[in-house]
Amino acid sequence: MNPTRYLEVYKIQFKNNFVREAVYRTNFLTAVTVDLIWMGVEISLFSVLYANTSTIGGWSREQVYFFLGVFFSSDALFTTLFQRNFWNFSDLVNKGELDILLTKPIHPLFLALSRSMNLTALFNVLLGFVISSRYATSAGFAGGWHWLEWCGWLIFGLYAALQIRFLFSIWIFWTDRSWALSRLYYQFFAFATKPDTIYPRTIRYLILTALPFGFIGSVPARALLYGLKTEEFLAALGVLMAFTAINVFLWKTGLRRYQSASS
Repeated sequence: MNPTRYLEVYKIQFKNNFVREAVYRTNFLTAVTVDLIWMGVEISLFSVLYANTSTIGGWSREQVYFFLGVFFSSDALFTTLFQRNFWNFSDLVNKGELDILLTKPIHPLFLALSRSMNLTALFNVLLGFVISSRYATSAGFAGGWHWLEWCGWLIFGLYAALQIRFLFSIWIFWTDRSWALSRLYYQFFAFATKPDTIYPRTIRYLILTALPFGFIGSVPARALLYGLKTEEFLAALGVLMAFTAINVFLWKTGLRRYQSASS
């Protein structure tokens, strides 16, 4: 594996996507408008709830808004880098597009997940940071060099989102279409838009283990505001490592099935 080669390929992919975004400028305005409406709905929901109570699941109004900033940035970063690739993931198998990727001197999974980027979503990464910084002090965030920690947990949330989405998409090797599982993914994704402590114990356990949607924004925000116990941090890493191992196994198994089906 040559890191320089992968970096050069990624730079080319980024350039191609930038040119496409520059051509379709209206798409930028439309995407930003839609995302702003979605963010506004999420913020308005909590505004209504906090008009009737001072805390929800141990989170104050300012802490929840700080969490929303982390979540918005993490989700926008995933949308920027990977979302479009998962929308097109089923075509790789059903239309035989994976054949082309398998002939390249680059890992096919790298190509499959880096071909398309939604660079307009980078604006939302910045907007999420602005929201977090606006409520950081009142939420109890230490600030200073801890903003580097904020960036680190943003990457943690991005990696968690990538592993979860991949697990819902990889089954295309065994099914005709993965749309049903994709719809199911977005149903579960709603759990990621709220702090994990507001849910009942069973649901909270689920979104921190088998379906760790809480890792996208809730756990990072909780770690930044309250800190995590050593066992909590190790448990989170263990879950992500398990998801990674499962996804690698399913990819290799599915690839063998794909090759045998096309031979």
